[in-house]
Amino acid sequence: MTTTDRCRPLSVVQQSMWTTYCLAPGSSAYNTVLRLRMRGRVDTDALARAVRALQERHEQLRSLFTEREGRPCRVPLDEPLDGFVLLDLAGADEKGLMAASHDAGMTPFRLEAEGPLRVVLVRRAPEDGVLVIAAHHIVNDFVSRALLVRDLLSAYADAVTGVAPVLPAVVASYDDHVDAERRFLASEAGEKAAVRWQEALAGAVPGEFALDRPRPAVRAYEGGTVERRLPADLVSGLARAAEAAGVTSFACLLAAFQTLVHRWTGQDDFLLGVPATARAGRGMREVVGCFTNTLPVRALVRPGDTFHDMAASADREVLRALGDGRYPSALLNRSTPLYHMALFLVDTERMYRSVPRPPEDGCSEGPSVSRAGLRIGMLDTAQQEGQLDLLVRMEQGPKTISAAYSYDSGVLDRATVERIANGFERVLRTVVAAPDTPVADIPLMDGDELLELLRLGGGTTSHERP
Repeated sequence: MTTTDRCRPLSVVQQSMWTTYCLAPGSSAYNTVLRLRMRGRVDTDALARAVRALQERHEQLRSLFTEREGRPCRVPLDEPLDGFVLLDLAGADEKGLMAASHDAGMTPFRLEAEGPLRVVLVRRAPEDGVLVIAAHHIVNDFVSRALLVRDLLSAYADAVTGVAPVLPAVVASYDDHVDAERRFLASEAGEKAAVRWQEALAGAVPGEFALDRPRPAVRAYEGGTVERRLPADLVSGLARAAEAAGVTSFACLLAAFQTLVHRWTGQDDFLLGVPATARAGRGMREVVGCFTNTLPVRALVRPGDTFHDMAASADREVLRALGDGRYPSALLNRSTPLYHMALFLVDTERMYRSVPRPPEDGCSEGPSVSRAGLRIGMLDTAQQEGQLDLLVRMEQGPKTISAAYSYDSGVLDRATVERIANGFERVLRTVVAAPDTPVADIPLMDGDELLELLRLGGGTTSHERP
């Protein structure tokens, strides 16, 4: 049944994602994918029942998305669609297994017909495979990703013993969030928040590096990812610098990236996006859905500013933005985009507390855990490629910080993004060692890069001059 009375309204961020989906229905940029290496004999019948239990607990996962009377909406289904697929690659090698599991996650969704969830077991031998859990971002965020894995593995543990998997009911729903958002926007508090946002953003433009190609009128939503891991001494130095400055580690990371943008572009007043969560209240902790609200954070660089000044400013601006974080940034009407680049930090220790942990120390697979007779490890998987010019995801473990630079390959080359990653690390190393360094004195490149640049420009270094 897909009659109008069954259609549920979308949140503001879901409406925005629906528009993007309609512009590029063949894109996988908004696929969120987790891949789990499964060692041991998987009971596929039990896994299929576990997927169904997952869909029954979370209504967003057993819904279709469409339009009625010119407005996007969600259509919940009484009976879940078949969300489980077995892909048998008997005899495939490791490379073939990894490629097939990647393709299974990156296959575009057809939200109107198939819904937003796909679970695929790619198997090359009876006791060796990869479980792919893919969901469209319209129903998913980082908290939801952990919920999906936890609930699916819990339901499988019941199903494999012959017990009908029944996950506990969720006391709240995403519809409650949509209703609360609608009431807030219509309230005096919502109107005041809108005014404060407009005042805070007046005159600011998006920060942007020089592009390798002009930005097209319609984004293709295709891209790649450059991955880096910060050296251990830099991670510990960052923590000490943040503590000494009285700010968070994220404020230091954001300030360092703002510094890089300023030094490379000359922009002294610009916006970067900072994805945050709009989850509010204990009841929403167990709800699968998209609660992401990417907040525009302003950087204003003044003559004589030190990095210490930048970090303090970044901390204030993030707190100010979070103070009005209930207001959806997608409603901030402007003649230009709010941001072309974004940066955010994920606390992997907290996020993956009850599920297999992501890889660390440059490994492609995280530490394995035992569940229901299986050894399960999370595989490294690129995410969110092509959504923006550049999206920097920092993942912080107990003693590690890694960075994934996901970029739009329509406007940036991989080599350019690698130079950005190098520059970011260089800025971090300089400011961690000397946080009172004036921003204008922070080096832009090392000696080898300077030599290469001079060669490209036909210049000479001092030791090359006659």
